[in-house]
Amino acid sequence: MSTGGGALFTGMNLLGMEKEGFEGNIRRNLVREGNIGKSSTSCHLKQYMGKPTVFINDEPCFPTAYLSHFPQQFRYKNMYEHGTKIFGCYVSLGDRFPGFYKNQKVRLNKHNIWIAPGKIDFDIMDASINEILEVAPDAYILPRISCNSPSWWDSFHPADTCRTYETGLPQCQSFSSQIWREETAEVLRKIVQHVYRSTYADRFIGMHICVGETNESVHLGWLGDTDYSIVAEARFKEWLLQKYNNDRELIQNYFGKSIEQISIPLPVEREKPEFGNFFDPEKSRLNIDYRFFRCDEIIDSIEFLCRAVKEESHGNLLTGTFYGHTFTQWLDHMNFSRFLKSPYVDFFTSTTFRTEIDSIKKANKLFYNEGDEKTCLGKWISEMRPEIDPYHVYDLPIWKRPGTLDQTLEHLKSEFTHAICTGTTLYWYDLWGGWYDHERILKFFSEAQKVADESIHKSGDSLAEVCVIVDEKSIPYFAPLKRQRVSNIPWLNYQKAQIDKIGTPYDIYLLEDLKNLDISGYKMMIFFNSFVLSSQDRDLISRKCMSGGRTLLWLYAPGLIGDKISVDNVSSLVGMQLGYEDKKEASDIIIDLPTGKLKYKGSAASPFIYIKSGGASNIYGHTNDGFAIFGENRMKDYSNILACYPTLPWQAIQHFALEAGVNIYNNNGDVLYCNQSYLSIKASSPGKKIISLPFQASLIELMVPNKGYGSGERITLKPDKTFEIEFSSSGETRFFRFDN
Repeated sequence: MSTGGGALFTGMNLLGMEKEGFEGNIRRNLVREGNIGKSSTSCHLKQYMGKPTVFINDEPCFPTAYLSHFPQQFRYKNMYEHGTKIFGCYVSLGDRFPGFYKNQKVRLNKHNIWIAPGKIDFDIMDASINEILEVAPDAYILPRISCNSPSWWDSFHPADTCRTYETGLPQCQSFSSQIWREETAEVLRKIVQHVYRSTYADRFIGMHICVGETNESVHLGWLGDTDYSIVAEARFKEWLLQKYNNDRELIQNYFGKSIEQISIPLPVEREKPEFGNFFDPEKSRLNIDYRFFRCDEIIDSIEFLCRAVKEESHGNLLTGTFYGHTFTQWLDHMNFSRFLKSPYVDFFTSTTFRTEIDSIKKANKLFYNEGDEKTCLGKWISEMRPEIDPYHVYDLPIWKRPGTLDQTLEHLKSEFTHAICTGTTLYWYDLWGGWYDHERILKFFSEAQKVADESIHKSGDSLAEVCVIVDEKSIPYFAPLKRQRVSNIPWLNYQKAQIDKIGTPYDIYLLEDLKNLDISGYKMMIFFNSFVLSSQDRDLISRKCMSGGRTLLWLYAPGLIGDKISVDNVSSLVGMQLGYEDKKEASDIIIDLPTGKLKYKGSAASPFIYIKSGGASNIYGHTNDGFAIFGENRMKDYSNILACYPTLPWQAIQHFALEAGVNIYNNNGDVLYCNQSYLSIKASSPGKKIISLPFQASLIELMVPNKGYGSGERITLKPDKTFEIEFSSSGETRFFRFDN
């Protein structure tokens, strides 16, 4: 069928229509009648030693993996010979580069396997997998399957193709398309069937299901605002009816129009705030609902695809996807609490640990950090493979890491030890290839994998006395937020970086987890971005958190939005008298604590909230023009602290953590992670550091820097509660195992 004739089949399911073309082809080439194929390998996720752990054939393993977007076989061989046992590779159903926002100037340089209606070219996938196994015969394969639709599919299903508002141009599938979900799920089932009859069946352990712009589970938008497809418009109405229990009269009252008259908001409406930078829930209900609808369509689609893999493999393959990019504020990632409940998804992937790791573990899921850590060996892809990036689109400083090989090794060590201390895992993501082409780096990987394998059998239980609560569902109420412009709330990432430096471990959970979270061990709770709190949320926080001598630290505008939007909501929550102005540009802040004065630059804020004169028990911080923005209200059995003009420096957080009775392991502003078995410290400056433990233990140093990675040499420090550790340079990471 020609592309031009594809429109004749709009809305039809090709899998059902083209029986001979698709099912007949599959039956002849892929399925032996009466034998769907088998594998002697099973891969599952189970709780073990206080953390979700991958079990392959009932044996626990630490699943560090290697992946490159443009691999070469000798690099597979190098990684395998230095301890890596799990490898990813890219398999694409579609024929377009996933970095769609680059306007197709970057060339995929790969062939898709879903090449036409009824045709899957398994030779392409087999070649990619066999390229690994030829040099790593005992390796396990965990490929990334890019599930964006091929261009031929779009021509057959124009009503189900994502469309821009401005031009109506197609951009792969709409996530609201049930046809796309069903046909793609069927292709994934055929892939599982093919794998189970292949020579590598016993080496295949799962699929990383990738879809959307940059393959990271977001709606497509490289040509403009989406999704205004026919199917998305129809699904949005269905979603609203479901949310409001088919109460058409209620919908009429809420939106001022009937369900039939409602359509997806215009792009200009979708970013128009009413109260500072926030949507007013009474005036912008449709905009808010549409943002959550987009999240649900992504989740429904990916869960549908993962379910197909789970069912076809009888539960013996792992499935995972990208999701949880909270701190980079990807709008389509703001229903993580719902996604974590899915029985069909085992792991979630994000970058640089910018997600709610402890919520993932609480849900018995695995967090796979995408460690696309640039090294000093990095080159631009236009230098390495000019045919891929002929227009030098990626010739950007972010794709190269300055510095020496020693600094690169310390950075890799920091990422690795972070994973060990948080009970997570990571990909070594050699994005363009060549980032790890040095014997010292390969020896580091070898030693890291040995430590990782040992860590499986050590306790991963938390020692945290500080808990950070993140509310993903508050972020969509921030109006000027858009996928193409991430980090529109600029202080979120900066604030997390400050919390990383407070010198004590912390757990990080979604607000949704609070209802069944044991908080008895927490002496301090940091409410990171609780802009939106329902009456049920406020009651839960009051009953559960405002007791036990606990310190509650609130950032910016907690509870600003309830049924209505008002600063009075914040006042009643924290027990302080507050005022506000429409906005304030970034201003100098002075904080005066008993331990000394701090100065920092506050972020621009709209609305700008301040503490009125006499409105708090104690005032600790002012703007340079006299507004009180950092205060405390001491209650009988707890304290509220409000920092309404972020970013709050780590020294101030550390001060109040210490007052709350939290053990401060290190007070130098170094980045510290630990659990019951391991301790990692990344120095912010050279020199001697005092480490104070809450218990007596020996420290066994692993991956000793001055011994050369790969030596495996370890140094034991005699039992004590206080240790003096020397750091030779900023960025150096020291890593220890406790021996109690």
